[in-house]
Amino acid sequence: MSNQPSRNILILTIVGLILISALSISFSGLQQLGTQTSNSKTIQVSGTGSISAAPNEAIITLAVQTQDTSATNAVSENAALMNKVVQALLSVGVNQNEIQTSSYTLTIQTMTTTTITATPMQIIQPTSSNTIQYVARNAIQVTLTNVTLVGPALDAAVNAGVNEVDGVTFTFTPQLAASLQKEAIQLATQDAANQANAIASALGLKLIGPISITPSFNQPFYQAFASASANPTPIQPGTLQLTAQVQATYQFSE
Repeated sequence: MSNQPSRNILILTIVGLILISALSISFSGLQQLGTQTSNSKTIQVSGTGSISAAPNEAIITLAVQTQDTSATNAVSENAALMNKVVQALLSVGVNQNEIQTSSYTLTIQTMTTTTITATPMQIIQPTSSNTIQYVARNAIQVTLTNVTLVGPALDAAVNAGVNEVDGVTFTFTPQLAASLQKEAIQLATQDAANQANAIASALGLKLIGPISITPSFNQPFYQAFASASANPTPIQPGTLQLTAQVQATYQFSE
């Protein structure tokens, strides 16, 4: 019975030594890992890749604005004109699901008129009168996947009653944009790899490979403006350029 406390102390001492050894090994391992990480040799490069293609989507913003001293008349006239515009767009091949209302407003404008009555003998004080005008504005967005319809759609809409054309934007559909982005990123990645290889070759280094690559790209668009014309409106979509960039880090050894 007298040896029991001594035996317990011995066991605790052994356990403590084992834990200290394990912690020392773990700390040593962490130190070694940190040393390896800090000694990593890298080259940072950026690559660019561009690809051009014809836009396959056009977005037209059109509006009808009417005004009258009566709110009811302003709204009614606006509705009649917009219905004519929609029917005109449908008649040239625009689909119903490609037409969407983007905004609708009814506002009040106060017009002040000043009258001055003069006679040969004296000038009478000017008199002012206010007239309230109600302005209705209905704007629609027309998204065309057939860009050849842009000119006919503009002419038809203006002839039907559109009095505001906010412009035409050419761009890529999401599907085409995704496909072009992949191609552009591939070109940018290859450009970065070529630069890293050129640097390593010039310095006599052995390139191991990339340890990180961060891509980015732009979403191109082109905006054109058109006005009412007696002749068919010429619209040339041309081509758009999508550019991708990558920031790459390559590891090397001497």
